[in-house]
Amino acid sequence: MKENKVIVVDDDSDIRETISFALEQEGYRVICTDNGWDALGAVRATQPNLVILDVILPRENGYRVSGLIKDDIKKGVYQKDIPIILLTGRPMNDPDAMKVAIEYSQADYIMYKPFDMEQLVIKVKELLPYEREEK
Repeated sequence: MKENKVIVVDDDSDIRETISFALEQEGYRVICTDNGWDALGAVRATQPNLVILDVILPRENGYRVSGLIKDDIKKGVYQKDIPIILLTGRPMNDPDAMKVAIEYSQADYIMYKPFDMEQLVIKVKELLPYEREEK
């Protein structure tokens, strides 16, 4: 069974610790950071299999960090795709706003706070099963 690395980025330590604990229980190796620039550095240094990224962060917002990671993937900086789940406390009721957010961030999925931890783990497994082949 291959070990999958997940980076969790949130400026709220309780959220980071709760997500980290839940994912570690499922066998994932979790790396945590609390701001946008450190998140980008961690992704570049560790090339994780998935990133869970809060939108409102110090030192760079999650939309931009997500877009930068996806741009790096397109440039061949990483040898694989890195799925990104964005977490936000601001629901987007306007379909046009949601479309712009997805296009700008290039994220694979957006989940709204407060979220159900079981649903987050299910989404991680959907985007990153253990047997997933690297691209």
